[in-house]
Amino acid sequence: MFAPTRYLEWARRLYGQVRFDLATSGTPIVDVARLRSREDAAPDAPAAAWEGLRDAIAAYNGVPRDEVMPALGTTHALWLACAAVLSPGDDVVVEDPAYEPLIRIPEGAGARVVTFRREARDGFALDPEAVARAMTPRTRLVVVTNLHNPTGVRASDQDLRAVARVAAARGAHLLVDEVYAPFDALVDGAPCAFAGSARKLADPVIAVSSLTKCFGLGPERIGWVLGPRDVIGRAGDALVASTGMLPRSHARVAIAAFAELPSLAARSRTLLAGKRERVAAWVGARGLTWSAPAEGLFGLVTVPGRADLTERIEAAARDHHVLVAPGAFFGVPDAFRIAWSLPSDQLDEALERLAAALGI
Repeated sequence: MFAPTRYLEWARRLYGQVRFDLATSGTPIVDVARLRSREDAAPDAPAAAWEGLRDAIAAYNGVPRDEVMPALGTTHALWLACAAVLSPGDDVVVEDPAYEPLIRIPEGAGARVVTFRREARDGFALDPEAVARAMTPRTRLVVVTNLHNPTGVRASDQDLRAVARVAAARGAHLLVDEVYAPFDALVDGAPCAFAGSARKLADPVIAVSSLTKCFGLGPERIGWVLGPRDVIGRAGDALVASTGMLPRSHARVAIAAFAELPSLAARSRTLLAGKRERVAAWVGARGLTWSAPAEGLFGLVTVPGRADLTERIEAAARDHHVLVAPGAFFGVPDAFRIAWSLPSDQLDEALERLAAALGI
């Protein structure tokens, strides 16, 4: 049913195996021991913990609780959303360049994937007209990321609304993977809330996300689907079919994590401060082209005149102990995704090692 996801297989083999990691696109993992005192205050009964988690996700995103379905991270949320909307034989329109699971998951649900291009010459902007040209009579879902993975470019609310209208005109939904969307504003204050969910832009929008990338909670798999009530109902059916019920321990840790978000956001800001500018200076000094994201912690660098860079990147990991994500896994073989989540005092040496390894 599900073809191998080449990028994730490659990442499992190499991520975390090098000293200078410019590939990992999330805030460094936080020690969850800091959540233990908060966890003690979370509901103990399984049903109460589940409902408390739905309430916490709804409050964080500023949506009604009946538009929320918890999930085991963003990837699981993507699967639940696709299971809720798609049937075999449907078409799904997906951005290009693309994060590979956006393709593999709909294909696994029996859909055919049709792509539309986010053009480098347009700054990888989301173009509603390009989406409209890719639509077919069988399209049931349009899938994008925001921030765009792999370029880090943010789509405007205006363009997301326009794409939602294009989708709705054909009886389809717009699915936005917004796991990176809270960068750079993150969240402040109490209650702690993310104001920018695409779910609130238009009724046909489904949003998936988690606390993975922005807050250093990847191993905890605290994710969710936001969507219209009928979609959420079917996502709940898919959840029961795939996991039964999320573990009580998961819900309790998740509730504690939401209560701790202001301090986790402050940690993320401190860890990322000034790094994007240093990477931009390095790219400019070598005359390279990149996506120049204004937010987030990764961007896409193009090396003109080169073929597929994957072998060179693997050699860089082996011989120079530095790693970036090959663009080939996103459909851009002469490029690489560079992230700046590693410690600040390692960044400059990592960039110099990468330049030497790739000959740039």
